[in-house]
Amino acid sequence: MSTQFKILIGIIFTLLTCVPLATIAVNDLGRDLGLLAPDEISGMERRAAALKGREIEVGADLYGQYCYGCHGKHGEGIPGVAPAINRKDLLDGRREKAIGWSGSVDAFLRNTIAAGRPVSSRPDLYAAKMPTWGNQYGGPMRPDQVDALVSFVLNWQAGALEVDAWSPPAAAVAAGPAPTRAPGTAPTPGAPGAFTQCVNIPAPYVGKKPAYRFDDKAILAAGKTIYDDKCAACHGANGRGDGPAAAALNPKPANLADKSFMQGLPVDCHFYLVSEGVKGSAMPPWKALGEDALWKVLIYERSFSGVQ
Repeated sequence: MSTQFKILIGIIFTLLTCVPLATIAVNDLGRDLGLLAPDEISGMERRAAALKGREIEVGADLYGQYCYGCHGKHGEGIPGVAPAINRKDLLDGRREKAIGWSGSVDAFLRNTIAAGRPVSSRPDLYAAKMPTWGNQYGGPMRPDQVDALVSFVLNWQAGALEVDAWSPPAAAVAAGPAPTRAPGTAPTPGAPGAFTQCVNIPAPYVGKKPAYRFDDKAILAAGKTIYDDKCAACHGANGRGDGPAAAALNPKPANLADKSFMQGLPVDCHFYLVSEGVKGSAMPPWKALGEDALWKVLIYERSFSGVQ
């Protein structure tokens, strides 16, 4: 094969390589190169929009799993439980500015979701405490999941309404206390709940035994601290399934103070449900807390009924 022929073949392959590269350049950088009209969407922008749309879909699933019980199905809030988050002042930055937040709206939402709010901002208006959802703080969500949830909430921005979520305390007093909510009911055999979930628990959980004594006061105190932070919003301060978020949940949170219910919930299955969550309910997986913390909160939860 002559040198000239080799050069010709090289030129042909170079040109063939340049054609797809040129196509990509026109699709992705056409506007910068003056090859696309100002209102024409580039290939890069279409792919970015598709990725953002998928992230919002993931965020919608997470919202339905973790958030609607307190904040409502469409972010409208639940009176006496938690404020609306589908509202204009939160999503356009006015609320953040009013409380002295110096960062962006998405950073505020990301921080609040991940780190939670251990103390209610307005206990006179809302009873629920915001749990920590980011796994770096002991919650069940990875950082990318928190980001997806933020994208979903920000997706409400264009249609958000003006909502007064922070009435002055005097107005709240004048309006009277929030209505008493009906206690949650324990799951029954055949319904979504502990009994059906315990039929075939995964092998790693079968026969699990507590790492501590059920009457260890130090363990009970540590378990109470975790329970009050992570569980009381749904299961109630005394485990009766009557927490401030319970009224909006279906199925209702388990009544951990019901002795007959707890007698049908073996310790190994209880540990499994706390670790992995309950599918089809608002109960999230808490295994990111670690086994030590889970045993402490389990022992405290079983103290409500006295069933060991």
